[in-house]
Amino acid sequence: MVAVVLITIAVVAQAGVLIGMYMTSRRLTSKAETLMDDGRRMMAPMETVTSNLKTVSDDLAQAGKIAREQAVHAQQIVTETHDNIRGQLFEVRERIVDTVDEARDVIMRPIRQYSAIASGVAEGLRTFFSPRRKPETAETKGMEIVETEIIIKQDRDFPAA
Repeated sequence: MVAVVLITIAVVAQAGVLIGMYMTSRRLTSKAETLMDDGRRMMAPMETVTSNLKTVSDDLAQAGKIAREQAVHAQQIVTETHDNIRGQLFEVRERIVDTVDEARDVIMRPIRQYSAIASGVAEGLRTFFSPRRKPETAETKGMEIVETEIIIKQDRDFPAA
């Protein structure tokens, strides 16, 4: 008898637990359905946002490629301009040097000629107006020779290493 009462209590308890589980699952199912409905409503705007982000991403990638190409093109222009300026400066420098050399030759040629003529005239006048030199005596010649010999001897005492 006790066993039957215990089994009856166990079956009633099991029925209570099953009813509780059923009620909990119904509540969870209704909440899940509400969440699913909200998710379905949000899906269309999310797809729109996703497609917009993809479009923006593609546009930004394209803009980045174009900007890079423009930067490379600008760098090429700057490099070409730099090379052209350097070449033109070299040509200008060469022209200036050639012009200065040519001008120096043109200007200096008459100056050298006049300088040579002036030197010749000055030496002629100096020779013409200078007092006559005394003829050298043997004593003066001997002294010069002695001095020369002394210089030579001094050079031999201290030879260059």
